Formats: sequence, structure tokens, C-alpha cells
Amino acid sequence: MKIAHISDIHCTKGQDFNEKIFDKGAKLVNAQKPDFVFVSGDLTTDGLLSDYDMAREKMKQIDGEIAIVPGNHDEKNLGYKLFPEYFGKTDFVKDFGKVRIAGLASSEPDKDDGRLGRGRHEIIRKLVKDAAQKGEVPIVGFHHHIIPIPNSGREKNIIEDAGETLDIILRSRMPIVLMGHRHVPYAVKVNDTMMISAGTLSCNRTRAHFGNTFNIIEILGNTIEVSVVNVRTEKACKMLSYSRKPYRYANKYCE
Repeated sequence: MKIAHISDIHCTKGQDFNEKIFDKGAKLVNAQKPDFVFVSGDLTTDGLLSDYDMAREKMKQIDGEIAIVPGNHDEKNLGYKLFPEYFGKTDFVKDFGKVRIAGLASSEPDKDDGRLGRGRHEIIRKLVKDAAQKGEVPIVGFHHHIIPIPNSGREKNIIEDAGETLDIILRSRMPIVLMGHRHVPYAVKVNDTMMISAGTLSCNRTRAHFGNTFNIIEILGNTIEVSVVNVRTEKACKMLSYSRKPYRYANKYCE
């Protein structure tokens, strides 16, 4: 199973959105031939109708099945009313082959920070239980992060209920959590869980030399490998690998 994980596209007619980089990034994503694409929010910059029109048109360039959750920018200026109209339910559970993924809306209208809440915590618990019964790999994805992301500046936007969310994820032994928001690619293993953050695919607000990137996650039996693809250079760098049998873990960003 191969998953393309993209985030923080930031479509707008202003300076945030780099259309040439998006067009190139979409071609690179398609060239990977992923089984599905997960978008962890911020398709728009201001949540405006014109932003949503642009985002819907640009997303048509990406082939295959796509699962999308909203980000904090998508919920600005009544954008939370537009998201379901343009991209479907903000909370969902979908099956892609042997993967069952829950996409959850961590963002709230006109706020930079977010939360999940008890209702979505129950979705996580049920996801793990149902996936185990069907022999599927459970994955949960949302926009905000639940752990600090290195190289992303001073921390101020972790979800309000990060402690409770992290406890449920670790106790459930959720194998993969997908996040965005901070415009920096990063992955780390905490207990049996891979916490994977995508950088920004096409926003001009990149950090230092990280540039515009997306992640490729490959599930190969008991092994999970995460690579980050730089859109400008077209180079892929293996970020993290984890094999549960035998236990082996390597994090290239921490070596």
C-alpha cells in the first residue's frame, strides 16, 4: 500500500499560493501512483468562495482517490460552510484496500488552534476495533498536530485536548497518525505509533531550506517507510522506517 500525504496547499489569488509549484507537485504525486491521497487540510488561505473555487479546480489535477480534511484556514470567513459543499464530510471513515482511515476535523471557525473532542475520540476507538476485526491497517488523520514539530517555530497551536488524544492513540496502538499545519515535514515513532507530519505542497510560506514537499508512506507487510519528496528538486529522501518483526526503527531526521 502506498499513500501520498499532502498538506497546506493554500489556494488563493494572493501571494500565499504558488501555482507553478502546485502544478509540478501534482505531477510528482501522480508519478508515484499512490493507492490513495490524503490531504491534511488548508486547501485555501482565507476560506473565501474564490479560494474554494480555485482549490476544487486545482485538486482535479491529482489522480485517483482522495480523502480530505479541513484546516484552520479553510474554516475562516464562513469557509466551514463551504467545505462540505466542495469536498464532502469533514469527519469520515473510508476503506482503501487493506487500510481503513478516519479523517477528523480538528479545526474550528476563525481559530488557529483546534481540538478533537470526545465524539471524535470515540471514532478513533471504533476505528481501531473495526479495523482489527477485518484485518485492516487503521490510520487517523487531521490537520493540527498533537506533538511539537521541530524546526517549525515557537509552539502555540497543538490541539487543546492533545493529552487525551495522544493517550487514546497510544493505548489503541494506532500505527499511523497523519497531520499537517506547521509547513515542515517530520515523522517520529512514539511507542507503536508513527506520528507523520506533512510540509506544505504549494504555499510560499516555507521554512528555511525545507521548501515545498509531500510525503510518501509505504506499508510493506510489517514495515512502514516514510519518504519526503521535495517538489523543486524532485528528490525523495527516506525520512523514517519501522519494522515491527523484527523490531527495527530508523529516523533519518534524528541521526
